[in-house]
Amino acid sequence: MRKEKFRAWLCRVKGLQASTAGSRISNCERIESFEGNLDELFEQDRLDGLLKKLSYSKQDQRQYTLSRHAIPIDGDVYNGTATLRSAARLYQEFAGSWTIATGTPSVESSLKKRVKTTGDWPTWDTPSSDTVLALTKMVTPYVRFLHPSVVEQVVEDNERNRQQWREKLISKSIDPDYYLWDKSSCAFPGIRRYTGSKEIAHYRNQLGQPELEIPDAFRLDDNSFPKHIWSFIFRGKVFQNFGPEGYSLAHLADHKDYKNRRDDEFDAAGVTPGKLYGLYSCTSNTIYMPTTLLKLTDFNKQARLLLLHKAQSLYGKFCNLLPPAFQLKPQSLHDWHVDNFDWCEPVGANAALDGFFQFRSATIDSL
Repeated sequence: MRKEKFRAWLCRVKGLQASTAGSRISNCERIESFEGNLDELFEQDRLDGLLKKLSYSKQDQRQYTLSRHAIPIDGDVYNGTATLRSAARLYQEFAGSWTIATGTPSVESSLKKRVKTTGDWPTWDTPSSDTVLALTKMVTPYVRFLHPSVVEQVVEDNERNRQQWREKLISKSIDPDYYLWDKSSCAFPGIRRYTGSKEIAHYRNQLGQPELEIPDAFRLDDNSFPKHIWSFIFRGKVFQNFGPEGYSLAHLADHKDYKNRRDDEFDAAGVTPGKLYGLYSCTSNTIYMPTTLLKLTDFNKQARLLLLHKAQSLYGKFCNLLPPAFQLKPQSLHDWHVDNFDWCEPVGANAALDGFFQFRSATIDSL
């Protein structure tokens, strides 16, 4: 989505207030999170398919019909879907009046005749590098990494099962190197997060067809499987849709293909890069962070690199955080070296993982 151009169009052409335009943009961003990039969908069918998905009548509501789209709505489905459809129709109109290739208005000359320009956007101060560093130092004492002994046990168990699990992946035409590279800490090889509207709808049983061919995976997940080992460590059982109060799970390195940040954080190591699906359940790639503080994994490149280098310092002696096609970019700024930050002790020391290993072995065998 061309957010800033869309914002300007909403205000200049449609005459919306800035706050209303911001709401429509938020609606479109939510649509993109579950249905895919709006510009790509416009190129496919001018958003006609999306708008059909976003059709939901009063009769549908009375009959308790499931929505056709994959966007979760907390509250009235009819009203929520109508709001999203209205935003999508605005983006359809906007995209139809702009050429995607050039990013210039196809009706620019006529707009100039009837729309007054409002001048340039104001220039606001942005946080300085010192401020960003100070904010990060406030957060790192609350970041929870798994204890190295936990990650090491997973790596060792992967080595014990490597051959049979690789053969199982190959039998389903899945490249085992996406999950089980040398010294990988992938907890559930063959399971990855869903991506795109079709996979989301399939996972939520909203597709008409009973089966969907899932590329490069046995099954899809909604962010539960990376949490199972944490739940076994602290609760002795599988994850059950709630975690430690005030904390949420975060991934250090991107595991999906769409908008992956790997070029910012990794250097190619002279090998043809593959997909990074295994990072989804790697025990070396997940942390818990407070929900009330800045989420560093969504912050800036320097903060994300800091967390990745912290993981490297904890697990690097026995675990390869990344497949061999990648290596972490060096932390070039001394102020951002991991030793210059306060960290809490890793969690899960001396944890007995027999129950978890039995659960994951049974899960993989059943796939």
